[in-house]
Amino acid sequence: MKTIDYLQILDLLAAGRPPLCLDVREKYRQATLDAGGWKIPYNEIGRHAELLLPFRDCLTVVCCLRPSGSQRTQIAFEALRKLGFTDVRELKNGLYLGWILKVDRKVKLPAPAQCERT
Repeated sequence: MKTIDYLQILDLLAAGRPPLCLDVREKYRQATLDAGGWKIPYNEIGRHAELLLPFRDCLTVVCCLRPSGSQRTQIAFEALRKLGFTDVRELKNGLYLGWILKVDRKVKLPAPAQCERT
C-alpha cells in the first residue's frame, strides 16, 4: 500500500484539494485521541458503504495510531478497494508520530465533507 505523509496532506489542503481521511481504529481507541478525519473502524467499513461510496474517487487516507503497516489499515485498505476506491494510501508513521507530533493537536485531518469529488 502506498503511503502519504503529513507534508503531502498539508500541501493538498493548501491547494484546496483535501483528501478523505479515515481514522480506522476501534471506537474506544478513537475516543482517546482525536486527530480529525472521519471515524470508521476498520471492521465497520462495509457497513458504512452507502456513506463512503460518494467519495470513492477521492484520494483516501487510512489512519491508525501505529506506524505504517498496521493490520487495521491493511484491512481497511482491502475493504475500501472492494467498494471501488481507486486511490487509498496509509498515513506514514501513524496518527501520533506522523500527524500530531508534526502539525500540532489542534490541526485536524480533513473530514469527508471537505473532500473534492471528481
